Amino acid sequence: MNGAVDSSLLNRHQETANLMYVFSGFNTTTGTPVTTAPVMQNTGSCTFRYDITGVPSGNYTVALTKDGGASFARSANVTVASTATVQHFAAARVLQVGPTRTFTDPSDVLGTIRSGDVVEMDAGVYNGPAVIWSTSNITLRGVNGRAHLVAPADISNQKAIWVTQGSNIAVENIEFSDASVPDLNGAGIRIEGRDLAICGSYFHDNENGILGNANVGNVLIEYSEFARNGHCNGLCAHNMYIGNTDRFTLRYSYSHHAHIGHPVKSRARENYILYNRIMDEATGDSSYLIDLPNDGLSYVIGNLVQKGPLTDNPWTVITYGEEGLSNANKMLYVINNTIVNEAGASNFIDIASGSSTALVQNNLFVGGGTTARGAATSVTNVQTNSPNLANIGAYDYRPTSLTPGIDQGTAPAVGGTFNLTPIYQYVHPINREPRVIRNTIDIGAYEF
Repeated sequence: MNGAVDSSLLNRHQETANLMYVFSGFNTTTGTPVTTAPVMQNTGSCTFRYDITGVPSGNYTVALTKDGGASFARSANVTVASTATVQHFAAARVLQVGPTRTFTDPSDVLGTIRSGDVVEMDAGVYNGPAVIWSTSNITLRGVNGRAHLVAPADISNQKAIWVTQGSNIAVENIEFSDASVPDLNGAGIRIEGRDLAICGSYFHDNENGILGNANVGNVLIEYSEFARNGHCNGLCAHNMYIGNTDRFTLRYSYSHHAHIGHPVKSRARENYILYNRIMDEATGDSSYLIDLPNDGLSYVIGNLVQKGPLTDNPWTVITYGEEGLSNANKMLYVINNTIVNEAGASNFIDIASGSSTALVQNNLFVGGGTTARGAATSVTNVQTNSPNLANIGAYDYRPTSLTPGIDQGTAPAVGGTFNLTPIYQYVHPINREPRVIRNTIDIGAYEF
């Protein structure tokens, strides 16, 4: 038994709570289930599926939960026979936007949209007005390619192309460009409501790619690209700037060529920066590559990080706590990254005085400079000027047989409640693959 599950039906911020329950008989979701199975995200996409095996022939109720079984969002009666049974779970209601649709611009649905809706925008360029999304529990999705939202010359809300004020909003397969406002803080998206998920999207040539307010719950960004956002004209703007909120997750994404500002900046109380490509490359002139200015419980695992020769900040690649130690948890884990310093930066990682001890483990540091300045426990890292990577000039940091650190790492443990062992590795462009540890774990972001 298998099928697709529309992302609008799921909890994007607590993935283990998304499950399929199978109950014996029709029209029942009580008692002990015959079996359960997780709802899984398809690699490289914003789509989801489930697969259930080992169920004997018979009549069943298949029920979807997004809170670990406390309640069921949707159910269906299914008869299992000798052949595979397919049962999809579709969105509650879909509003279509496009040049041949009833709604020709995303702003046209504002008087119609309600909680639970999916807005599907046909691929193409949209030059309509800026939008404030105040409805909660909605999914905004480009289909058959990305929907490209070009900022109007006058952004009426003075903030962003889209302002998300409702809670539990998801944005999928959307492109945002050219946002600017008089105070120089214009963004592709301004986050004001709680729990935003962004997947498969592209933010470029804005003042800020994404700008997040404080106390907006959880922010998830995955399979997305950020390029050429940022400036420092009186105030600084960045590829992404997340305020002091509960949790920020960035994974399987590509943030590059931020202008003067940072490719990644977050004041969140928890940060999960996992399996990304974060770079200046040859022509980028960003400042810090990863800036966590108010400390927080922070995991930087499996990333490719490169400071380029034209950087605006030749001192530090990754910084932690430099604007004040205001978050309660002050623990930093930097595990199995490949970090390349082509700018002669003084420090790869700069940890503010007063932070709890950072753990810096199994990283491949390429170039000169102090690997970790400040209170840090360093375990089985390698620093080299001769990394012998697949093609360092083309930013292909996969190891070769001559790369130092193969089979020389130390098995990561658990940091807090989070398993520090890398389970994926970044695949360019904007994807992931399983990291298969064959012998002893290798040093760096890839397994040879």
